[in-house]
Order: sequence, then structure tokens, then C-alpha cells
Amino acid sequence: MGIRAHHSEPTDPELLEWLVHTVDLVLGQGPVIMVALIGVVVIAIPLAITVLALRRRGGRQA
Repeated sequence: MGIRAHHSEPTDPELLEWLVHTVDLVLGQGPVIMVALIGVVVIAIPLAITVLALRRRGGRQA
């Protein structure tokens, strides 16, 4: 006996459709804006971690 998925897709297609629709309604922009926004977030997170690590390290040399 095992757990069976209710669909073959890796994500719930109804949930994904609802999320995309809701984000489009909230932002009122097309998919290009969403891709750019996600890209900025993906780049900003490691950049912020690097900046914070360098600030914490201060003047100490490795």
C-alpha cells in the first residue's frame, strides 16, 4: 500500500493556474514583468547575503 498522487503533474495544476491568475490581477502586468521581478529577487538574495557577510567580517583579513 502506498500513497498515490491525484494527478501526474509535479504541482497541482488548479493551484498553479489560480496563483498565476491572482498574481496577474494584483500586479496588472504581463508575464515579462513577473519573470523580471523573480529574476531580481533571485539575484538580490545572494547579493544581500554576500554584502552582510562582508560587513560583518569588517576589516579582518581571511
